[in-house]
Amino acid sequence: MGNLARTLARRRRRRAAAMVEALVVIPFFIVIFASMMYVGGLYGEKQRTLRSAKQAAWTYAMGNCSGSTSEISKESSGNPQDLGLNGTEQFKGQGGDVSMTKDFGVSVSTVKGKVTASKIIGGATNNLSTTTRVQCNETPINGDVMGVFKFGWKLLTNW
Repeated sequence: MGNLARTLARRRRRRAAAMVEALVVIPFFIVIFASMMYVGGLYGEKQRTLRSAKQAAWTYAMGNCSGSTSEISKESSGNPQDLGLNGTEQFKGQGGDVSMTKDFGVSVSTVKGKVTASKIIGGATNNLSTTTRVQCNETPINGDVMGVFKFGWKLLTNW
């Protein structure tokens, strides 16, 4: 009976040691997992702001940077295909906004976003901003006689 009692006592000690290890390790893994989720969200949001800023700037530049500033906002679902609108200066989207300006033949697009960490690791909010600058395309001019006349007239009237 002495051998059986020692074996049972050894098993209880092993179970207790495993329970203590679990109590120490599980919170550590929860913090590591929450941190990985935050860094992954931060990376994803930065990629989204980069993609949206590039697309908005290039779309506006490809349309000769034409459009009026009265076309200020356009709703978006956060999908980059929704941002492909010529002449639009600012887009309001899910998780951030895109503002665009035309400055001396340059299309400038700024996209803002933010990511909030889990309360487990502090709940801090990180604001992201991405700016893309693209030179505008020239307005095409007809090379026929009428096009040359219109070009010359425009030069004289703007002078």
